[in-house]
Amino acid sequence: MRRVWSLTMFGVFAVLTAPAAAQTPPAGGQQQPPPLTNLQVYPKDIPRPQLVATMQGFVAALGVQQSGGCGYCHAGTAPQFDWPSDANPKKNVARKMILMSREITAKLPEVTGKAPTEVTSLRCATCHRGVAIPKLLPDVLTETTTKSGTAAAVQQYRDLRAKYYGGQSYDFSEAALVAVATPLINANKPDDAMTWLQLNAEFYPKSSATFAALGQAYAKKNDTANAIKNYEKAVELDPNNQLARRQLEQLKK
Repeated sequence: MRRVWSLTMFGVFAVLTAPAAAQTPPAGGQQQPPPLTNLQVYPKDIPRPQLVATMQGFVAALGVQQSGGCGYCHAGTAPQFDWPSDANPKKNVARKMILMSREITAKLPEVTGKAPTEVTSLRCATCHRGVAIPKLLPDVLTETTTKSGTAAAVQQYRDLRAKYYGGQSYDFSEAALVAVATPLINANKPDDAMTWLQLNAEFYPKSSATFAALGQAYAKKNDTANAIKNYEKAVELDPNNQLARRQLEQLKK
């Protein structure tokens, strides 16, 4: 579900043309804010405070506070946004994504066999979790490797980790980089795999899975001595790592 939802869910906070930055009428008898217009997804009589809160939630869910805020999907630049305009194509994508989320949520009771009150409603944050274009970390790094090389992808990992670690945007667990390295081992690219695994060992020096994968990479290079060394480390860290134990036994025969 998350993969489907993440394909185009990058403009959802600007579904409406009403100003996300609009606030309640200022005190002192000043001019009232203009009426909400060109509403296509939410009720035309939606209370302004509710709309503003919804829009602010979208901004937070997509993590675009520092990259335009409302301007990520609305036309114009702060503070002069053209709220009714549909000139920014992201706004129309946002509308479609909200409608799609409603459709998927409506189907969940039938698919899961649960009551409507027991299923999870899809929201922006379900997939975005603080990034405008949601992708799994291994996919992000693999894409950068393909376009710009491994060194650029390694630096990207460090940058993303420094910015997002501790949040929900990306999986920085020890399994993430093992997931990047394993396909490289299988594709007979052990040196590339080792780059990621050594990086992972830097952050997770007690990761049995990381050292087991390093053992596989060295074995692929026919470097038996280092393969044994890393398998032994993997077993030392986790005596229940049966895969590492079996590989180690085979290499020592």
